[in-house]
Order: sequence, then structure tokens, then C-alpha cells
Amino acid sequence: MISDPRVDGPWADQLPDPVPVVHRDLEVRVGGWDLTTLTREHLQYWVGCIPLQFGNTFMVVSRKDQPGFIQTYRNGADDYDLELSDAPPEVRRTVIRDEAQLVEILWAWLEGDRETVDALDWGPLEQP
Repeated sequence: MISDPRVDGPWADQLPDPVPVVHRDLEVRVGGWDLTTLTREHLQYWVGCIPLQFGNTFMVVSRKDQPGFIQTYRNGADDYDLELSDAPPEVRRTVIRDEAQLVEILWAWLEGDRETVDALDWGPLEQP
């Protein structure tokens, strides 16, 4: 793993012992960055990096080999819209008011924990 010199934060080139669960072959877009691998710690870091600026306030996570995605839009410090698509065109939406809960839900989706993800109060995506 190579660190990107543009990243300012707690980023190490060595994995801790014991080695954490690593999700690979992802397509992750956050604040203008493209990632392919996430650990839980990295997910928490990158959720905290979703900038509060116009135009780049999204984090989108998908798997290269599967349809669908999960994405979040940051409205404010503790205000996130969360959208889930199992496969287009069905998209569901909910609101998360806690960054730690958002990380838990994103991680549950990566782990295939449908029970945790489906327990949220999902509604249809409102079309303009």
C-alpha cells in the first residue's frame, strides 16, 4: 500500500496486528478521491473526510462485480442522506444524523449484513 502525499491524516503504510478485514475490488468515490480497498478504520477516516463544500459532498461505494451501490450525501456536520440501490432502478433513501452510525451502516453493507441495513426506516427516492 502506498500513501498518497495529498492526504493529510492518520494514514499508515502498514496494517496493524491483527490484520483487519479488508474489502477489495471496490469502486469508492469520496470528495474527488477514487479508492478500491477499504478497512473499517479507513472507512471511518474517509467518511470524516467527506467535505462540506459545494459539489463534492458525496461518498459512493459499489462492488465492481455486483449491481447496485450505497451512497451518502453530507448536508451538514451530522446530517447525511443515505441512498441504497440493490439494482437499478430501485433506490431507497433515509437520513442518518450520526457519523458513527453512518460508518456502521456502510460497513454492514460491505459485509453483506442485510439485517442491519434493512432495519433502517427506508423510503423511496423522491424524483424531481
